[in-house]
Amino acid sequence: MTIKALAETFLPHIMKCRLDSEYGQLAVLSDVHEGLNNRKYLQQTVKNLLELGENCKVILGGDSTNTTTKHSKGSVLEETLVGDEQVYALVEDIRPLYESGQLLGVIGGNHGARAYNDAYISVEQMICALLGNRSLYKGEFGLLYFNVNKNCYVHHILHKNRKTKNYYDYFNADVTWFEHFHEPSAVPKVAIEHNKYTKKPIVKEVWELRQSSFQTFPNYLKASGIRPSLSGFWIAEMSGDEHNKKVTPFMGDTYFDLRKRGLYVN
Repeated sequence: MTIKALAETFLPHIMKCRLDSEYGQLAVLSDVHEGLNNRKYLQQTVKNLLELGENCKVILGGDSTNTTTKHSKGSVLEETLVGDEQVYALVEDIRPLYESGQLLGVIGGNHGARAYNDAYISVEQMICALLGNRSLYKGEFGLLYFNVNKNCYVHHILHKNRKTKNYYDYFNADVTWFEHFHEPSAVPKVAIEHNKYTKKPIVKEVWELRQSSFQTFPNYLKASGIRPSLSGFWIAEMSGDEHNKKVTPFMGDTYFDLRKRGLYVN
C-alpha cells in the first residue's frame, strides 16, 4: 500500500470543528447501550450538555444501543427496550444535541457490528438517517480536528481497541479516546513534535482517556465476576490561548457540578 492510498483510508473518519472562543469542550458519549442503561441519566446528561452551549461539541461513540443478538453475551430478556425500540429511543434522546448543532459525528461499536454481521443492518447509520444527516456516521473510529482560535487539537476516538501500551501513539493525537472496556481513567503523557522552521523540538502534554459507560450492571458481567464501574464519560476542555495550548479533562458529572457551584469558570 502506498503512502497516498494509506492516507485516503482515513478520509471517511474525519470530522472538523472551529470555534472563535477562549475555550472549547468536547464530550464523547460512548457505550450508551440504550435499552440496557440508565436512560434518565442519559437524558440529564444531554440537558447538561445543552446548557454548556455551542462551544461544547459532542460525539456519539460506539455501542450507542445494546442490540442483543443471538451471538451476544447478554440476554434480550434483560433489556428494557428491544430491537428498533432502542434506535427510536436513542434518536429521541440525542436529537436535541443534533438540533443545537453540537453533535459532530457518530462512531460504530461492536454491538452494532454484530447486528451488521448477522443481518447487514447498520444501527448507527439508521440513527444518523433518522436524525436527518447520514454523513454523521464516521465508521469504527473517528478523527476530529478541533480548532479553538488558532489552536488545533487532534482527537482520535476508537471503540474496540488494543490495550497494548503506546500502541496508538503513531496517530500523534492530542487526546486519544478509548471506549469499549468501561474502565474510566485519564493518563497524561509527554509527546515530542519538531518545529522544522526554528529547528527545535516542542514538548507537549497529551492525554489517553478511557471511557466508562451508561450501561447498568448486566447479568453476564455479574456471572463473570467483572467489577461494576460508575456510569460516566469524559469532557476535554481545550484552551484557545495560542501561548498556552492545553487540554484539561474532567469527568462529565464533576465538570457540571463544579460549574453549577461556581467553583470553576473557564
